[in-house]
Amino acid sequence: MRQWPINHLTADDLDAFHSASLSVAAREHLDECAECRTLIRQDQALLDALATLPAFEPSPGFANRVMARVALPRPALARWREPRRIALAASVVVALGASILWSLFNRSLLLSWLDQSATEIGRALWLGVRVVAANLTEQPWFAGLRGFASSSARIALVGGGLLIGYGAAVYALRRLLLPPSRPVPHADW
Repeated sequence: MRQWPINHLTADDLDAFHSASLSVAAREHLDECAECRTLIRQDQALLDALATLPAFEPSPGFANRVMARVALPRPALARWREPRRIALAASVVVALGASILWSLFNRSLLLSWLDQSATEIGRALWLGVRVVAANLTEQPWFAGLRGFASSSARIALVGGGLLIGYGAAVYALRRLLLPPSRPVPHADW
């Protein structure tokens, strides 16, 4: 039986009652609680009503009729044996082999392409950094921010405040995620 947040029987306890494996504590609670005894009677009535329902069985030959309509795919090996697929796979293997051979005989050309690409990417990134920096320094609020950041004491004060705020937020989140230490009266769980 689960003791928190309420002391009534759970769905697992109901299943245990019907399979005659209810714990001693749950049996003691059941002897004392009229609400749980009513729940047991209602659950038993539901199970009895479900037991009276007729069992439906499919008509003879149902499975054969369904399987006759199902289109089963061919196994993967059988699909790859088709001439078109064999030709496609062979052309892919030949193209990869040709690429490897070309790369082996033209290493200097490949290295020059890689070097040139790395240089151009580096230039583009540096240009992007300079453009962002230039745009930020031209904003009207940047002068005030630079004036505020010119004092290391103000930066330390803001950094300390942010650290304290972060610690308080983590502590508050921890408190929110912990369950209550004792049952909460009149709580609708």
